[in-house]
Amino acid sequence: MTEKSSFFPKNVFGAFGILFFISGAIIPLQNLIIWGPEFVVRYFTSSDITAEKLSLVVIGIGFMMIIYGKKKQNQI
Repeated sequence: MTEKSSFFPKNVFGAFGILFFISGAIIPLQNLIIWGPEFVVRYFTSSDITAEKLSLVVIGIGFMMIIYGKKKQNQI
């Protein structure tokens, strides 16, 4: 019996990776809906540390956790 392999790992790293990705995507989407694309682009390109830039870091951490969980799943 062959088991289909999912893209998302079936361990805690996959769960937390998805959680980080979703939580990181909320801030830019919220600002995009409320304030518009000019506001979001201005804060992404400003020299200050903003919530939009931190959300990109959180999304990146989420992707790294998913990839690490996938590698760890393949080792088992």
